[in-house]
Amino acid sequence: MLGLLKSTVVIVATGYVLLTAAVYGLQRQMMFLPTVDRVDPADVGLKRVREVVLRNASGHELYSWYGEAAEGYPTILLFHGNAGAVNHRDYRFRTLMTAGYGLFVLGYPGYGGSGGSPSEGSFVEASRLAYEHLAGLGLEAGDIVIYGESIGSGVAVQLAAEVEARALVLEAPMASAVDVASRHYPFLPTRLLMKDTFYSVDHIDAIDMPLLIMHGDRDTIIPVDSGRALFAEAKQPKSFIELEGAGHNDLYRYPTVDHLGDFLSAGAYLPNPVD
Repeated sequence: MLGLLKSTVVIVATGYVLLTAAVYGLQRQMMFLPTVDRVDPADVGLKRVREVVLRNASGHELYSWYGEAAEGYPTILLFHGNAGAVNHRDYRFRTLMTAGYGLFVLGYPGYGGSGGSPSEGSFVEASRLAYEHLAGLGLEAGDIVIYGESIGSGVAVQLAAEVEARALVLEAPMASAVDVASRHYPFLPTRLLMKDTFYSVDHIDAIDMPLLIMHGDRDTIIPVDSGRALFAEAKQPKSFIELEGAGHNDLYRYPTVDHLGDFLSAGAYLPNPVD
C-alpha cells in the first residue's frame, strides 16, 4: 500500500512538473494570439485611413493604421488586445473618426504581417515609435490621448509613465498579467513562470495626466476588481466607469465613445462630430 502511494505521488509530481514546463515553454503562444495576414485599410472600406510603416531597432517593419483627426479633436493612440490585428479594430476607426477623433492603431511585432515576435518588451518599444511618429507629424502632447484595451492597457500604462499626453484611457485593464494568470491558473506558480508580467500597478503612480478606466462588471477574463486595484493606485484626476452588463469582448456595444467625449471635454468645448 505504501509503495502504491509513493508511486502515485511520483506520477502526480512528474505530471505537474511536465505541465509546468509545458506552460512555461508555450506561454507566449497562449498569451499572444495574432492574426498574421497584412491587410490594407481600403480592403475593409476605410478610405480615410492609411497604412503607416514603422521600423524598430531590430529592423522589423510594423504595419500600423492612421486616420487624421477633425479640426480641434485629439488623436487616439490605441494599443489593442492580445488577439487579432490592426484590421480587426476597423470598428474603432468607424466610431472614433465619425465622432471626430483621429486614430493611430499600432501594429504589434508579429501581428498583421509585422516583423518580430510578440512580447512585453517588443510591444513597449513599438509604442514609443508610434508616439514619436505622431510627434513627428506635428502633434503636441495635448493632441494625443493614449488608449489601451485589455493587454494593450499594460503597454499604454508604461508609455504614459514615460511621456506627456492629454489623457490616458484604459478599457478592461489589468493590475498585472500575473494577477490575471493567477486567477485563471491558481494551481500553477505563475509569478515564477511568467516572462511578460505587464505590472501596470507598478507604473500607474508615475503617470501625471487625467485617467479614465472603463470596465465591464461581467468581465470574466480580466475581472473588474483587477481594474479597480489599478485605479486605486493612480493619482488624481481619475475616473472609473463600471459598465453594467458588459463583459470583456463586448465593450464596443456600450457608450464608451460617449464616456470618452465627456471625460476629455470635462466642460470644455469640442467641435460637432463629422460625418
